[in-house]
Amino acid sequence: MASREELLAGIRPGMRLTKGFIRSIYSNEISCPGFAEKAVAALEKAGCSRARQYYNDWVAEYEEAYNAEIRPVAHWYRLECEKRWKKRQEEGEEKRKQEEMELLLKRKKRLLMQKSQILTGN
Repeated sequence: MASREELLAGIRPGMRLTKGFIRSIYSNEISCPGFAEKAVAALEKAGCSRARQYYNDWVAEYEEAYNAEIRPVAHWYRLECEKRWKKRQEEGEEKRKQEEMELLLKRKKRLLMQKSQILTGN
C-alpha cells in the first residue's frame, strides 16, 4: 500500500482515476482526517474536475453497502448484550435472595438460641 505522500505524488494530469485509487484515498482519510480533501484538491488541480463528485459518490455507495451489512450484525449484537444483561440481573437476583435467606436463617438460629437459654435458665 502506498504511503500518503506517495499517493499524493502519484497524482498527475491525464491519470486514470479508478475505484481502487479512490478507495486508497478513503482509507487514508480514515486514519488521517483531512487527507481526502488534499487528494481531491490535487486531483482537481491535475485536471480532474469531477474528482470530488467521483469521490463523494464512491464514499456514499461504500457507506450505504457497509451500513446495510453491519445493521443485522448490530441488531444481533444488541440482542446478545441484552441476553447477557438479563442473565447477570437474574444471577444477581438469585444471589440477593440467597444472601437474604442466609441472613434470615442466622437470625432464626440466634432467636432459637436465645429462646433455648430462656427456657433452660442459662
